[in-house]
Amino acid sequence: MQILSALVVSVLALSNGAAAAFDCKKAQVAGFTYDLSALSTEITLESNATTPPTITGTNYKLNICGPLASAPDSVPEIDRCPANAWVCRSVTNYKKDEKSRVTEVNAVAGVSSKDEPSLEARASGNESPREFHWKMSGTKVDNVEWSADIKLVCDKSAKNENPPTLVGFSQGVLSLEWSVPAACALGDSGDGGKDKSPDNDKDVTSSQGGFFSTLFTLFIVGSTLYLVVGVLYKSLVVRATGLDMIPNLAFWREFPYLCADFAQHMWDMASGRRRDGYSVV
Repeated sequence: MQILSALVVSVLALSNGAAAAFDCKKAQVAGFTYDLSALSTEITLESNATTPPTITGTNYKLNICGPLASAPDSVPEIDRCPANAWVCRSVTNYKKDEKSRVTEVNAVAGVSSKDEPSLEARASGNESPREFHWKMSGTKVDNVEWSADIKLVCDKSAKNENPPTLVGFSQGVLSLEWSVPAACALGDSGDGGKDKSPDNDKDVTSSQGGFFSTLFTLFIVGSTLYLVVGVLYKSLVVRATGLDMIPNLAFWREFPYLCADFAQHMWDMASGRRRDGYSVV
């Protein structure tokens, strides 16, 4: 039974690995592909408000392509952004001659490791959307579910390094606006806002290998399922033990010889040694 358990775990792991995660390089919006990988970096936005006798600083940290990296050990655990957060909000209180104090840290977007953003846009015929929204929910605070709504606007004259603009934070919703070339669909700007170069052409060529990697993954998953189901059937129904639990054992024992015969047959055909009737001795 330990062997069966190990096989089942392997199948589950392969199935989970085959599941498609959010891919910033091939983001899909209204049937069009966007390369947002140039925006795959942690960005920090800050705003301060005078609240006598203190100053309240609000800090937003975000990465639209994946969860934020863990804070260094020097940051107290209670002051760190929650694990799996894609967008984090922290509030710090400053008072003259006193040490700053973090009063709030919460995940605006991203709670579970399975959370992924949604990309929403209004379809406009055959034209790619010039703007779309990146949306993701976060934690609940006072029975209000927080979320982030980032409006990405196609702007070829801007730079991808430009940070987003903080529109506001109201009723648990963080609103940002980000005008960058990466928000232009592939084929619109030609390269998702990146300069054309041989290196970029190599990236496009290498991405074509994804089809074969998918086929390979499906083959591995299918083969593992075949083995698991066959072993379960032989064990529970036929009551087989040992090597007899392997499905179609006789065939797999003959398989190397079949391959050798096939290879010899193909060699004979290629070298012209194959003849009808009897071979000359």
